[in-house]
Amino acid sequence: MASKRGLPTLIRLHQRILDEKRRMLAELEQLRSELDHKILMLDAEIERERAATHVSTEALRQFTAYLSGARQRRGIMQQTIDELAPKIEAAANAVSSAFQDVKRYEIAVEMKLRQRKAAAAHAEQAELDEVAIVQHRRRRP
Repeated sequence: MASKRGLPTLIRLHQRILDEKRRMLAELEQLRSELDHKILMLDAEIERERAATHVSTEALRQFTAYLSGARQRRGIMQQTIDELAPKIEAAANAVSSAFQDVKRYEIAVEMKLRQRKAAAAHAEQAELDEVAIVQHRRRRP
């Protein structure tokens, strides 16, 4: 009776672990996506500011200071993205491994079910064979 509960319990446990690992991977990918978006927005902002520098030399001086700070912010965001890459890869590998664990247990449950069905079919066939033998013996003189 314990084995009937054992594998389904293991499957549920490993499914929860898989779900948690998927959630962590999704969060990391979301963070990377947000940073990519922020970089694109910063690049667009730099281009808008660059276009506004044609007004005066003072605007050009301010743009130079702004550009320095913007490049620094962009560099920090890019560095964060670069640091996320191995974490995302590790999280993806963890999801893959957890998925394989769940699949392994699901296959084990499936195999046990097939074995039980095969054993039941074999027992039924043996019973039918026994009935046929008895009927055959009764017919013989």
